[in-house]
Amino acid sequence: MTYDVLDSLQPHRELIGQVAGLLTVSQYLAGWFMCADIRHRGITTGVSPLRFIGGSGLSLLQLQYSLKLQSSALIWTSICTLVCSVFYSLWFLWYTPNGARSTFYRLAVVTSAVTAGVFAYGSQNDSPLVMFRLGLMLTVLALAFIALPLAQLGKVIRDKSSAGLPLPAILASTGATVLWLLYGMLIENSFIVVQKIIALGLCAIQLSLFIVYPAAGTADMKKKQ
Repeated sequence: MTYDVLDSLQPHRELIGQVAGLLTVSQYLAGWFMCADIRHRGITTGVSPLRFIGGSGLSLLQLQYSLKLQSSALIWTSICTLVCSVFYSLWFLWYTPNGARSTFYRLAVVTSAVTAGVFAYGSQNDSPLVMFRLGLMLTVLALAFIALPLAQLGKVIRDKSSAGLPLPAILASTGATVLWLLYGMLIENSFIVVQKIIALGLCAIQLSLFIVYPAAGTADMKKKQ
């Protein structure tokens, strides 16, 4: 039955990829709200540039992999996310005082080194072995990026509130993950399928936090006090 469903969706494969790409780009566009807040405050204190810098490196590697797969949906999505990530990174740097840029530079150097190494390996050729290893490395990096909001897990549990988690971005990520999983099955790419199955689990964990620890939790506690 699963194969019948996939066969019936084959003619719509590129449309599914395009919708998944739109959701992915919308997830990245959520970064503009962070940039607007930085501009409003005039400083980047309390905001980590990891999502911006890491997103730049990951998007570049995903673009390389997408070009090898010759998938138009993946290619234009990677280009859009790369442009967004680089813009956000430069925006962050602009509003960071000169004396406080060391963290940004360290992250940029580490990310650049990892990205350059993986990119150089992937540039060798399109052999099955290179594609396998490149897909494996991309899967690990992509899952680490998706799991970034979980870095706030300790704070969420401590405050008993999910207010600090970006719900719109997580919802967009969940929707995109489901569609990319379907797209991966349609183009028969095992790395995309495995990556998105695990990513869906991470999204489910993040969404469950909004149920277990509603965003109003902190405010309610303060009222009781």
